[in-house]
Amino acid sequence: MKRLLSNLTTRKKTMLELILAVVIGLVITISALANYGHPIVAFNPNPVSITFPRAGKIVLWNIITSGSPGYFSRYYFIRNGCRVGQNCTYMDVINNQTVLTPITVTAGETIQVKGCDCYGGNCGSGGCANPHVGWKTPHHNYFCPNYFYSQNYNPSAGGRDFTSLMTAFLASGDTIIGTPQCWGDWDEDNSNGGYDHDFEDFVLIWAYRDTFTGYHDGSSGTVPQAQCRAYGWVKQDSAPGLDINYRILVDGKPVANGVANQYRADLTGTCTGGTCGFTQDLWGLISPNVQHTVRVQAQNPYNASWFDLTGTNKTIRCSLPASVDLKVNNQDGTIRLTSPAQYILSWTSTNADTCSASGSWSGSKSQTGSSNYSGITIGTFTYTLTCSNPIGSASDSVTVIVYNPPIVDLKVNNQDGPITIVSPASFTLSWVSQDATSCTALSTDGIWTGNVIVTGSRSLNGVVTGTHTYTITCSNQYETVSDSVTVVVVAPMSGTISVTYARLLLFAPNLGQPAQTLIGSVSGGISPYSILVWVRTPSGALISMTRSGSTWSVTPENSGDLNFGTTEEGIWTAWADLQDSSGQTYRTASAVWEVAWHPVHGRP
Repeated sequence: MKRLLSNLTTRKKTMLELILAVVIGLVITISALANYGHPIVAFNPNPVSITFPRAGKIVLWNIITSGSPGYFSRYYFIRNGCRVGQNCTYMDVINNQTVLTPITVTAGETIQVKGCDCYGGNCGSGGCANPHVGWKTPHHNYFCPNYFYSQNYNPSAGGRDFTSLMTAFLASGDTIIGTPQCWGDWDEDNSNGGYDHDFEDFVLIWAYRDTFTGYHDGSSGTVPQAQCRAYGWVKQDSAPGLDINYRILVDGKPVANGVANQYRADLTGTCTGGTCGFTQDLWGLISPNVQHTVRVQAQNPYNASWFDLTGTNKTIRCSLPASVDLKVNNQDGTIRLTSPAQYILSWTSTNADTCSASGSWSGSKSQTGSSNYSGITIGTFTYTLTCSNPIGSASDSVTVIVYNPPIVDLKVNNQDGPITIVSPASFTLSWVSQDATSCTALSTDGIWTGNVIVTGSRSLNGVVTGTHTYTITCSNQYETVSDSVTVVVVAPMSGTISVTYARLLLFAPNLGQPAQTLIGSVSGGISPYSILVWVRTPSGALISMTRSGSTWSVTPENSGDLNFGTTEEGIWTAWADLQDSSGQTYRTASAVWEVAWHPVHGRP
C-alpha cells in the first residue's frame, strides 16, 4: 500500500495529464482548476459535508484496495439527518461498486458523507451494524487527480476505471463540473486491533445539466400592429429562477435583446414566481406589410452560446387594417345625375391584399383603379368595394341615382310671352309637365296661387293694368323646375290734336302773317310712342311729319316750311296716327282750320 501511495505521489503530474486526455476523449470536460463559471463544490473534511452552489446531481463510487480479504468499507449520503434513499433506507455503495443512481440536489444544499469499516457479512442490510472499526471520517483527498491515471481499469497498476460513471452522465445530457472529489481511509498504525486495512476510498462526482426550456409563442402570418411582437419564455431547468438573456433576429439580423424576466400568470408553475417571460414589440423595428422571419434565441449564461427556442422561426407580416376609399366623380356618398348619365368610379386602398366589388358591380378589382360608365338610364345604383388582408377587411360604398328631371311649359294664350293686352284684359294660362309629381302656381298679382294639377289651364278675366308675371313650379323627388310668362295689361291708347288758329285771314306778306301751330298729346298704351302727323291741304295734297313723346307740336319753324298751313286758301285738315311700344295704335280725331286772303290786300 505504501508503495502504491509512493507511486501515486511521483506520478501526480502524469496522472493529471492522463485524466484530461481521458475526459477529452469522452467529450466531458474535467479540470482540477476550472469551474466553468461555477464554484467547485465546497466540502468540510471532518466529517465530510458538501455544499452545492447550484442544483445538480451527485453519484458515489466506492473503491476498495484492501489487502485484508473480508474487510470492506461502506459509504453513504446523509441528508437532513437521514440516509438518502427510498424511505430513508440505506443507499450504500460497497466494494468497488460503480454507479449509484444519481441523487438530485438543490442549490445551496449540504449533504454529509459517512462511512464505516466492517468485516464480511457484518456489512449486511444493517449497513455497518457490526462495524469492525466504526464510523470513519473520510480524509486524504489530495491524491484524487492521481488516482485515476488510466481510462481503463488496471488493478495491477492501482488504477480504477470510471468510464461507466462518466458515460452515464454523458448519456443523460449532464455536464460534469469541477474535479471528482475523492476521499480515502486506511489504518497505517494497526490501531484497529492489529489489522492493517489498506487503502479504502470513495469518489464523489457532481454534475449538472445545462438544459433550458423555452418557447417562442409569437404569432405567425399577418397580424395587426397590436400583435406585432415576439414573445415567449425561457428558463434553465435546474435553476428555474435564473434570468436568461434573449435576442430577436429578423431575417437573420439582430434587432432587439433583453432579459426574460417578465411576469406571466400562466408561468407560475413553470419558473420561479412566473418571471421568465419576455415580450418584444416589433412594430417600428421591421418593415410593415412585408413578410419577415422572426427567430428568438436564448443565451446559455455559462458559456455565452446562443440557442433557438422551441417554436421559433415564425413567419410574420405586421400590417395595419385594410382601408378603402371609393368615390364617384371624386365625391363620397350619394350623387344624383340626370339620364342618360355618365360618371367615373375611382378608388384607392391601403394595406390591402385583395379587393372585390359587390352591389351594382362585381368581380375582383385592383387595389387602386377606376371604371367609367356612360349612357346609364334611370335607376338607383349602389357600388360597394371591399378590400381585405388576413387581419380584416374594410368596405366603402357610393350610390348613383339616375333620374329624369321634371319638365314644365307654361303659356299665355298659347304663347310663351311676354304679351301685352289692353285693359280690361282676359287671357288663358295653360301648362304641360313631364316626370313631375306636383306643381304649384304663383303670380305677382296674387290671383293665381297654390297647388295645381301637373297639366292644365286657367282663364283670367278683368285683369287690371300692370305687368303681371305668372309662374308654375313642378317637382319630383330629385329636382324642381319652373316656367313663367309675363302679361302686360295696358290702358287703351288715346290722343288729341288741335290748332292754334281756327281761321286765318292773310294779308300781303309784308304785313307779318301769323303762323299756324298744331299741338297734340298721347295717353294710354306703353311709351315710348311713335307719332305720324298728317296734314291735308285744301287741294287734297297730303303732308306727313313724324313726332314722338306724349306731347308734340308742328310749327312753321319745325315743319321746315315758313308758310306751313297758309299756302292755299280754303279748309286745311290735320290728324295723327299714334303707336305705342307694344304695337297698339290709335288715330286721333281731325282738326281743321280755314285760310282766307284779305279782299283788299290780296294773297300774301
